[in-house]
Amino acid sequence: MKSETIRYFNVKYAGLIAAGILLLAINRADAAGYVFHDLGTAGGPWSNALAINNAGQITGDNSRGTSTRDDGEILTIWHGTTMTTNATSGMDSRGWSINASGAVTGGFADRGFWFFSSTWNAAGVRTDLGDLAGRKDEFWSVGEGINDLGQIVGAAVAADKSSFKPLLWDNSTTPTVLNTLGGQTGEAFGINNAGLAVGNSFTSGDTASHATLWNINNGSATDLGTLGGIDSSALAINASGQIAGWSYLAGDFEQHVTFWNGSSLIDLGTLGGPNSQALALNSLGQVTGWSELADGSQHATFWDGSVLIDLNSLLDPALVSAGWVLKEAAGINDHGEIVGTAVNHLLGIDQGHAFLLSPVPEPETYGMLLAGLGLIGAAARRRKETGKHRR
Repeated sequence: MKSETIRYFNVKYAGLIAAGILLLAINRADAAGYVFHDLGTAGGPWSNALAINNAGQITGDNSRGTSTRDDGEILTIWHGTTMTTNATSGMDSRGWSINASGAVTGGFADRGFWFFSSTWNAAGVRTDLGDLAGRKDEFWSVGEGINDLGQIVGAAVAADKSSFKPLLWDNSTTPTVLNTLGGQTGEAFGINNAGLAVGNSFTSGDTASHATLWNINNGSATDLGTLGGIDSSALAINASGQIAGWSYLAGDFEQHVTFWNGSSLIDLGTLGGPNSQALALNSLGQVTGWSELADGSQHATFWDGSVLIDLNSLLDPALVSAGWVLKEAAGINDHGEIVGTAVNHLLGIDQGHAFLLSPVPEPETYGMLLAGLGLIGAAARRRKETGKHRR
């Protein structure tokens, strides 16, 4: 093998190893801790972050007004920690879900207090989605999940007011009613790029509401079961079909975070209290949500495949001493960035502010990163020495 080829191979090989280590470092979501960002408000007393995509774009809503006066809510996009609001015509709006291109689905109140399903493109232009009653008062509708293909799922009140139905908007403003498990009512919360949607619907006789998996490609609805209680609900689904939500236990006095992994139904437990719930799921199978503690308070949670973790335990102790409490974690992306709602009673933030947690890599990740850089440096030195000998 020629020396030039050998040198190229060595440099390329070291570069590939280093690149792999760097990629590992970037994608580590099981961090030793997090950097906390208070995302603030649009002037009012509260804000909520409800979803985050892999580009770090966050959606939710913000309260207008002053710190002591709530003048309604505005759909909000945060690009990292930079806030952009979308207060079309000064009416209320909220974003529930955001896809990879920055398109959002949620609701818009064009009169009164009733939300109606809408979607916003990456430029912030709103399109109103059809429902089951022609956007009339008391006939609410909402878009709650959007995938990268622009397919949206949600729910709307039926025209006879007797129930609300799970809906699909398949790149159209005209909705399709999804099948239930035999009952009259259902609601869809999330959809992946394969056309699998999740939510809940009533079983025959409307005596129980079970977590439901819809395959919009063939119209099927599958009962995902419960942990022994009467009701359950699925709130999120990832690309591989893993599902997260909650279920009542036998006796129906406690609801627990629930993870569906293929045919397995797993109880993820609580932080000591009776109730917990999953709100989001990333492609790595990591779950975020909330749990009650033994004292009845509520804390944000993270599950990494082994144990349910109180996210507050991963905060800088100085933040905890300053009064910050993470109440719920509503979204997580594939980089381990987490969004949700936090309170700080010491600062008078009683209704909650949207937050962003950015993961801090563990020490061994830094070690791997430095090792990767060392490989690059060693390869460069070998290349330099080879050049000297050739001259």
